[in-house]
Amino acid sequence: MEPIAVTVRGEGRWVLIHRCTNCGRLRLNKTAGDDNVLLLMRLAALPLTMPFIPFAAELETEGNGNSSHSTRKPRARKTKA
Repeated sequence: MEPIAVTVRGEGRWVLIHRCTNCGRLRLNKTAGDDNVLLLMRLAALPLTMPFIPFAAELETEGNGNSSHSTRKPRARKTKA
């Protein structure tokens, strides 16, 4: 199991989200008073530093001319027959 995120439940209780390294199943685990607060904050900030959206890097470079997105042609939509 590896910790992947932190969420907050009712009354401000922090909960760790773990993912099984074998099957990918997610599990919740309440935080304890002796948990490392700095590591919890690091997990909480992770979504801000590594967005889930795979094209986020393209959005950051858009506008400076280096983005491959600006030169792509849009795909034709398939129509139902």
